[in-house]
Amino acid sequence: MGVARFLGGSLIAIEFLTPLRLRPVQTYDDRTFAEALGWYPFAGLVLGAILAALDRGLGELLPAGPAAALLVAALALLSGGLHLDGVADTADGLAVQGDRNRRLAVMREGTIGPAGVMALVLVLLTEWSAIASLPADARTAALIVAPALARWTVAPVGLLFAPARPGGLGHAIHAGLWPLAAPFATALAAVLALVTFGLAGLAILVAAAVGALVTAGAAARMLGGVTGDVYGAAIEVAQVVAWLAILAGLHQGWFEPVLTV
Repeated sequence: MGVARFLGGSLIAIEFLTPLRLRPVQTYDDRTFAEALGWYPFAGLVLGAILAALDRGLGELLPAGPAAALLVAALALLSGGLHLDGVADTADGLAVQGDRNRRLAVMREGTIGPAGVMALVLVLLTEWSAIASLPADARTAALIVAPALARWTVAPVGLLFAPARPGGLGHAIHAGLWPLAAPFATALAAVLALVTFGLAGLAILVAAAVGALVTAGAAARMLGGVTGDVYGAAIEVAQVVAWLAILAGLHQGWFEPVLTV
């Protein structure tokens, strides 16, 4: 992989994981698109930095509850609803009584059912309560690191679970992890964890990975693998788990934020 192609992956990651369009719309072959996942933590860092900046302004105007609700809404908009759609589609697919082909068909339909609504409510409610509960001295670090670590979890999920379909996003990601994307994403995520919470940040990284892997594992057992929707659901769950892990660590006195800007 050339240096220019590798660095260009950062733009692909941002343009895929956010509605931001930094250049005219382009198309990529599956390999190039998949290799960009090495930069997914960077895209999460961009989202987290925007959240932290918004939080500074909202904190001066509103109590913690309404401010957190607006941050949740902002994150959903900044993510283009991509991962929340994955939560809903995955929940609907897994709730279907039938074989894997029937479940995959329901997930492809894109219409939301009762299971999808319930999953979205639970994820968003937990996300809101976690953000609202973050103490002032750890808010910046937590808002920055959780979106980055959550998007990194695409790497371990892709490494451990085969795609459910022969084509599509899940297959492309699984094929593009090596030799650089997965190691680079992991190194980048680890650095962000260390910068924000020191050595304890690595525990947050592990917690995010566990949340994503449990989600992907449950889906893979019923679908015979993972899809793009499952990756999205895993990211959302990992993000919530990361914030909950931060809260638990702070409450128990295990964590101290390093980044307190």
